[in-house]
Amino acid sequence: MAKKIVVENGEWTKPENQYKYCEELENGNLLFFAAPPFPFPQEEIDFLLQQKQGGSKARKNIAYKPQIDQITNHDTKDPASAAKLKEILSHYSKRVTAFLSVLLSPYAKDWKHDYASFRPFQEKGRNLRLRARNDLLHVDAFPTRPLHGSRILRFFTNINPKETRVWNTSDDFATLAKQFFGKVPIPSSPGYDLLSRALRKAKQLVHKAGIKIALRSPYDHFMLQMHNFLKENREFQEKCHKDRWEFPPLSCWAVFTDQVSHAALSGQYALEQTFIVPQKALLCPDKSPVCVLERLSGRNLVDPEYLQAMVKKV
Repeated sequence: MAKKIVVENGEWTKPENQYKYCEELENGNLLFFAAPPFPFPQEEIDFLLQQKQGGSKARKNIAYKPQIDQITNHDTKDPASAAKLKEILSHYSKRVTAFLSVLLSPYAKDWKHDYASFRPFQEKGRNLRLRARNDLLHVDAFPTRPLHGSRILRFFTNINPKETRVWNTSDDFATLAKQFFGKVPIPSSPGYDLLSRALRKAKQLVHKAGIKIALRSPYDHFMLQMHNFLKENREFQEKCHKDRWEFPPLSCWAVFTDQVSHAALSGQYALEQTFIVPQKALLCPDKSPVCVLERLSGRNLVDPEYLQAMVKKV
C-alpha cells in the first residue's frame, strides 16, 4: 500500500537526500508538500480559477504542451485570455521542472518533459464514459503516446482555495498484476521474422509521415488493457482495499501513476505536470511495471526498434 512521505522545507537540498525521494517514489509511495515548494503568485491562481474548459466536456482537462508551447481544449473566444493561460501554465511547468530537477536529480538528465494540465471540472459526479472516469481506481497508460517501459511521473497541485482534493489508492501494480494474471492477457514478445519487422517498419514510415498511429510495444498494449480492466471490474472497484487521501488547498504531491492504483473522488481546480522517466534513469528498475510483467510472463515486452525510434524522436 502507498504511504504518504511528507517532504519538509529544505530537505531536498541536503546531499544525503539525493536519492531518498526517488527511492520512495519507486517503492510506490506519494511525496507530499503542504504548500507549493516554488513561487506561485496569487494573481496567477486567481486567473486560473476564472477559466473555463472549451470543447467537449468529455475531454478531461486543458493541456499545455511545453515542447511546442501550445494549449488545447480551452475556450479560445478571448485570445488575450488564452495567451495569459498559456503563459501561466508555461510558468507552472517550468517551476515544477526546476524544483524536481533538484528533488529528483537522478531522473532529470534523462526524463522527457511531457504535458502539463489544468483540471477545472469538479471530479465528483462528473459525467464521463466509463474508461475516462477519474473516480474509478486505475493505473495510468497513454493510448496515443506509447512508453515502451518508461514510467509516468506526475506532480499535482490543488489550487482550490477552499476544497480538499480527495483520492483513493489501492494495491500497487505488482500486486494487481499477480492478482489478475491470466485475466488480463499479456501479449507475445515482439517478432523478429521478416514479416514482423516489415510491418513495424511500415508503421514507422506511416507515423513519420504525420499520420496518427501509435507505435505500441507489447507492454503498452498490456497497460491499456489493465487500465480498462480495472475500471470495468465492478467487483474490484467495490471490494478492494482502499486508502483515502485528502490533499488540502495549495498542497502538492508527486507519484508514479503507472504503479500506484488511484482514483480522484472529488475536487476541482488542480494543476499537474507529467514527466516520462526512462528505465535507464531509475534507481530500482526491477520494481517498474515492465520488469514486473516480464518476470511474471517470462517474455520480452519492449520492442527495441520502436524504443530506438522513440529515443531519436525525443
